[in-house]
Amino acid sequence: MPAKQAFPLEPALLQSMVDAHQEPFCLVDENFHIVAANQRYADIYAGSDRHAVVGRKCHEVSHKSDSPCEAHEECPLRQVFASGQTHQFVHRHVDQYGEADYVTVRGNPILDAGGKVVLMGENISSISHGRDICFDAERMVSGCCPSFMRVLDNLVSVAETDAPVLIMGETGTGKEMAARFIHKKSRRAEREFVVVDCTQFNEERFASELFGHIRGAYTGALANRLGLYEVADRGTLFLDEIGELAPPIQARLLRVLETGVFRRLGENRERSADVRLVCATNRDLRDMVKEGTFRADLYHRVNCMQVELPPLRHRLNDLPELTKFFLDRVGHKTGVSDAAHEALLAYPFPGNIRELRNILERAVALARGECIEVAHLPSHVLAASPPGKTHPVHDSGDFVDCTEPAINEAEHLREMLARHRGNRRLAAQELGVTERTLYRKLKALGVTFQS
Repeated sequence: MPAKQAFPLEPALLQSMVDAHQEPFCLVDENFHIVAANQRYADIYAGSDRHAVVGRKCHEVSHKSDSPCEAHEECPLRQVFASGQTHQFVHRHVDQYGEADYVTVRGNPILDAGGKVVLMGENISSISHGRDICFDAERMVSGCCPSFMRVLDNLVSVAETDAPVLIMGETGTGKEMAARFIHKKSRRAEREFVVVDCTQFNEERFASELFGHIRGAYTGALANRLGLYEVADRGTLFLDEIGELAPPIQARLLRVLETGVFRRLGENRERSADVRLVCATNRDLRDMVKEGTFRADLYHRVNCMQVELPPLRHRLNDLPELTKFFLDRVGHKTGVSDAAHEALLAYPFPGNIRELRNILERAVALARGECIEVAHLPSHVLAASPPGKTHPVHDSGDFVDCTEPAINEAEHLREMLARHRGNRRLAAQELGVTERTLYRKLKALGVTFQS
C-alpha cells in the first residue's frame, strides 16, 4: 500500500494549487513520495489515473524504476532539500507507453511557516518526446549515460541564449545534429538553419557563397545572388568544420562577425544581418592558435559557449538503444545475438555513431532477415584495437565512462581539480560544463579538494 502523507495544507487547497500548472507538475516529499499531481502529469506518466500516482515514489512513476534517478542523473530533490534553493536538470523520463521523454525538471522548495523545506514542487517541460528530434534520418537524442546527459543539459542551456557556440567532437559524433537541436530549441526556430561546409571553399568561392554577389562581379556571375549569411538573417548560421578555413578566409569571416556588416561581391553597399553563429570542429583549435594556423581573435569570437560531444566508446551503455534505433529504421526485427553485441561493445568505434550505423546496415544485408551474428560483422570490428588520438580536447580518461561505478567519477573530478590547483572555473571549462554544473556535481558526490 502507498504510504500516507501528511500535507502541510488542506488536500483540496493543495490539489487546486497543483492543478493551476499547465505543464506536468507534482509535489514530492523528502522520501520521493508524490503527495499531489496535476492531470497533465497523470496523463503522461500514468494513463490519466491521477489517483494511481499519489503515494507512489516519483522515480517509479516518471522513470519506471525502483531506484532513485540519482544513480545516473543529478537529482533535483536531493539538491532542493539540502539547499532550500531551486535546481534544474535535464532528465530522461519514460511515459506510460514506455517511450523515452527527455525533459527539463525544475525543482522548487515548498516551505512551512518556519522556513523549512517540506516538499518539492516538480515542474516538467519536455525537450524531445520519443523520436521527435529526428534530423536527416538520424536521431540526436538517445541514451542516458552521464556524459551524454551532461551534453544535453548544456545544449538546452546554450539554446536559450544568442551567444556564439563552438561544438567539438570526433567525426561521426553528431555535431550537426547538436547544432540543429540548438536551433530548434532557440527563439530562432521558425527561421532558417543554414549549413556551410567549410571544407569546400577557396577564398573567392567562400566570399561569394557566404556574402553573395551581384551580376557581373566575376566571370560567370550572370545574376544577383543572396549569400548564405543573408539567408540566415534572424536564424542560425552553422559553420561545419571551421578549423579547415584558410587564414585569409578567417580574416574575412572575423570582420563580419565583429561588425555585423558585409558587402556582396562587386557591390559597394554595406548590408547587415542578425545571425546566431554555431560552429563545429573535430580539431583542437587551441593548438591551431598556438601553431599560428587559426586566428586567436576568431577563436575567442566563436568560442563564447562550448559544447563537447562524447565519443561513442564513452557512452557504450547507450549501445543497445542506438542499435535498436538503427535496426528499426531499416526494418530489421530479429535483432543482434549476444555474441555480436559483445563484439560491438569491445570495439572502440573511431567513426562513432555514423560508423555504428554503417556497420549495422552492412550486417543487416548479410543477415538477410535473420539475427545478426558475429559472422555478419566486419573483420576490423572483430580485431578491435585502441583508436588513435582523434578527439579535439580530451584524452581518453577525461570523459566519465558510463560503465564505471560512480566512485570513479568522483575520483575523476578530484584529478581534474588537482590539475587546475582547485580552480573550479578552469576545471569546468576543460570538462565542457558550466562552473555551476560542476559545483552541483562535486556537492552531490561529496568531492572536496585541498590545494
